[in-house]
Amino acid sequence: MNILTLFEGVAGKMKPYQKFSYLLVVSILLILAIPFIFPNQAEFLHFDISGANGRLGLLATIWLLFLNIIVSLFIDIPKKGDVESTLFLRCKLKMKRFFYFLLAIFFVLLTLVILVLSIRLIRV
Repeated sequence: MNILTLFEGVAGKMKPYQKFSYLLVVSILLILAIPFIFPNQAEFLHFDISGANGRLGLLATIWLLFLNIIVSLFIDIPKKGDVESTLFLRCKLKMKRFFYFLLAIFFVLLTLVILVLSIRLIRV
């Protein structure tokens, strides 16, 4: 199993939940914006954005957006071509797959960065 099939499988399984995750992102951002839009009402609601609620909302937003990007990018990775296709088409397909491979490596590294960030924000 290579990394492209892994990302394609994750994107395929997460595709039905993509619209729901966008709804979650918008609702979390609206909740985080309450203290800025209604400063007097935020004290009444006992909501502090600089506290644990704000950090967890920010982390949830980052992870949801990250998963949505993965679903959007890796849902239609080009399959390996036929042997009968022309040389130009085979080279073009290999270049596209190589680009997706580089994106997959970038997203693995970005996952590690977000994971470290999450651990540090939760620990504080």
